[in-house]
Amino acid sequence: MDSKIIHAACMGAAVTMIATGVAIIEQERNTIYIPREPRINAIAQREFFIDNILNRGDRHCVEQIRMKPVVLYRLCDVLTSHDLL
Repeated sequence: MDSKIIHAACMGAAVTMIATGVAIIEQERNTIYIPREPRINAIAQREFFIDNILNRGDRHCVEQIRMKPVVLYRLCDVLTSHDLL
């Protein structure tokens, strides 16, 4: 009689494992995957942004960064010469 109980317990465990596996597979099949956006090239985007500010004229540059392009270039030279940039 003990072997019948052990056999029934093993069968119950096997059925439970199979049912769990089927549920997991079914859930994965129903999951909607959203594709990731393509990564942007941050260096190119940064260069485009700075060029856009500096090359659209003094007024636009002052409106965006509160200084004329000549002053920005001078600031960059000072920071570079003191190894701060």
